[in-house]
Amino acid sequence: MLLLFGIAAMVACRMRPPDLHPSLGPHFRSLSIKFSFHDAENRQSGRVHWRFDGKSSKFIFFTPLNQVGLELDVAGEEAVLVNFSKKSFWKGDFGSLLDRLWGIGLPLAELKALLEAGEVPAAGFTEKGIAAVIERDPKSGAPRSVRLRRGTAELTLRILNSEFRPGQLVLIDYGGRYRAASLESVLDND
Repeated sequence: MLLLFGIAAMVACRMRPPDLHPSLGPHFRSLSIKFSFHDAENRQSGRVHWRFDGKSSKFIFFTPLNQVGLELDVAGEEAVLVNFSKKSFWKGDFGSLLDRLWGIGLPLAELKALLEAGEVPAAGFTEKGIAAVIERDPKSGAPRSVRLRRGTAELTLRILNSEFRPGQLVLIDYGGRYRAASLESVLDND
């Protein structure tokens, strides 16, 4: 009996390290997202992993075989889309890339506000003809899915996982390794 009491006392007095959210030092946010897009002509679905901090973002798009297909690095609103299999990249504006991909051109700051806090910038969306519906987690109130509609285009972003991670994002300069190409060439799946 004394042995059981001693074990219970040790377990009860055990020190647990505190959970630090966000972690001390440099950290970034990591979101795993499943996307689905359709309009009058196209249907797409897939998975993307998005990491971002206060200065930059990195989107990693996975193929159906769970391999890295494309990487999109964004600093401010300048985007670099990399196709590793073709060893090519495209540089341009983030909003115009989203407009070309899904017909819903948003600046990175607005996309981040939508998925991080569920904030819909009413004036900008109304001018562009974009409607947004946000589904929130009942416990935390954080966005669980975001559906954007513009004309016949509809994009659904479902957040599978959201966490803070220690470290910092490092964007790589692909100019020396890969060749510059047009957006259509980098996106082409041949």
